[in-house]
Amino acid sequence: MLNDWVQNLALCFIVLLCSLLPFRRKIKTFYFNILQDRLKKKVLFKDDFTRKLQYVGGIDISFIKNDDVNACITLVVLDIDTLEIVINKSKMIKMKCEYIPGYLAFRETPHIAEMLRLIQQQSPQLYPDVLIVDGNGRLHQKQFGLACHTGVVCDIPCIGVAKNLHQINGCLRDESHKEAIKQLKEPGDTFLIRNADNTVIGCALKSTTASTKPVYVSEGHRVSLETACSVVRRCCKYRVPEPVRLADVTSREELRLLTS
Repeated sequence: MLNDWVQNLALCFIVLLCSLLPFRRKIKTFYFNILQDRLKKKVLFKDDFTRKLQYVGGIDISFIKNDDVNACITLVVLDIDTLEIVINKSKMIKMKCEYIPGYLAFRETPHIAEMLRLIQQQSPQLYPDVLIVDGNGRLHQKQFGLACHTGVVCDIPCIGVAKNLHQINGCLRDESHKEAIKQLKEPGDTFLIRNADNTVIGCALKSTTASTKPVYVSEGHRVSLETACSVVRRCCKYRVPEPVRLADVTSREELRLLTS
């Protein structure tokens, strides 16, 4: 108990220093690292759904051109059987935290959590059973990316889907990787991504017949890798799963209308 109190006091002190010292970025990174390690202890890389999977959410944040503060966040929720949109909600936001590599979640998750709270209040019957984020989950340098962080903080099953493979901890876009991509022939074909410790931290998935590049799927929270791949595959008309693709299209259109 005392140790927790001392740690919390230390974290508050670090936050204060962040606003006072010229080295606040390094201090903030140290602070984020402590919080990330705390949250990581709660992550669950296996299926833990509270009801039959019906609604799949997708989230995207688009920024105004040449502006890394003002953005539009969009949450789209689809019926997984029909891929019909049941919710499409957008909101203008202001980023309160700078982007620090490896700690994207501290910048985006608070806004994602707010969108989910709005849906819970306004349309609880359509609240997503699983959320797909445009980013990584376990496929991360600390095996705790945006999808993990968001899933734990919001207590929601979450999946990470990325369009590119980040070269981390032994995950390389080398000739072996390129050859493995060539072997993905049919929609649903996958190959596992392992880190330097030979731990499986995600997979490459050929999402559609027309896709020449895979998407990279990883567990976020309360979802197994097998289920994550199945959900993503079921949601794909194009390379990127529809909840995320439509959220991206909507957020960009909202910004276009705002700035035109």
